[in-house]
Amino acid sequence: MNDRPAVQTERTTAYRYPERVTYDRADAYAILDEALHVHVGFATEEGPFVIPSLHAREGDRLILHGSAHGRFVKTVSSGAPVCVTATIIDGLILGRAASHHSAAYRSVMVFGTATPVEDAAERAEALARVVENVVPGRLSGANAARRPSVEEAEYTAIMTMPISEFSIKVRAGFARDEPKDDEVAAWAGTIPLTTTPGAAVPDAITGTRFSAPAYDPTIHRFRQD
Repeated sequence: MNDRPAVQTERTTAYRYPERVTYDRADAYAILDEALHVHVGFATEEGPFVIPSLHAREGDRLILHGSAHGRFVKTVSSGAPVCVTATIIDGLILGRAASHHSAAYRSVMVFGTATPVEDAAERAEALARVVENVVPGRLSGANAARRPSVEEAEYTAIMTMPISEFSIKVRAGFARDEPKDDEVAAWAGTIPLTTTPGAAVPDAITGTRFSAPAYDPTIHRFRQD
C-alpha cells in the first residue's frame, strides 16, 4: 500500500533542516520512479564504494542489476548493508551571499539489505523491467526490441531490495538571505533545470526505417509507441 509511511529510524532522522525531511511512501515512490538512475553505496574491506546504476521499482521493492562477478554483487550478496540514493536536481538557488547559494532538489535514501535473484528466468524478467522503466513500451509493439534471454541473464546479477527504511529530503524556494545582504547589488532567485533530450541518432542498420522513441515530459522518460 502506497499510503504506508516509513518507520523513522536513527539513520533516517535528520538533525539539520529536519523540516525538509518526510517519510511519505507515495512521495518516495514518485521520486524513485522519476529518477533515471540511482547511486548504490556499500562498504568493503578495501573501503567504501558508491556506484551508479539503472534501476526499477516494482511495488515495495527496488530492482538493481550488475555484473554477476562484480564487486557490488559479491559484497551485497553476503548480506552487507546498502544505501540506495536517488536525487533529482530541479534548479539552482542563487542568493545575494555566496554562502546562501544552494540547489533545488528531491532525494530519497533507502537503507537495508539486498537479496540476489537466483532463478535465471526471473532475472531475465527483471532485466526487462529495468529496460521498460527507462523506455516505457520498448519491449512491446510492432517494433519492439528483443527481450532479455535466460542465457543473457546468466551473466547479469539482479538484486531486489525492500523499500522499508527510507527518508525523503526536498529543497525548494529561494535562498535564505540575511537582512544585512538586502542591499547587495546581485541578482538572486531560482534557475529551474529540466531534463532536455537531444535529437535521437539512429545506428547504421536502423537508418530511417523505424521511428525513434519520443520523450514524454509527463513521465520524464523516453517512450516507445
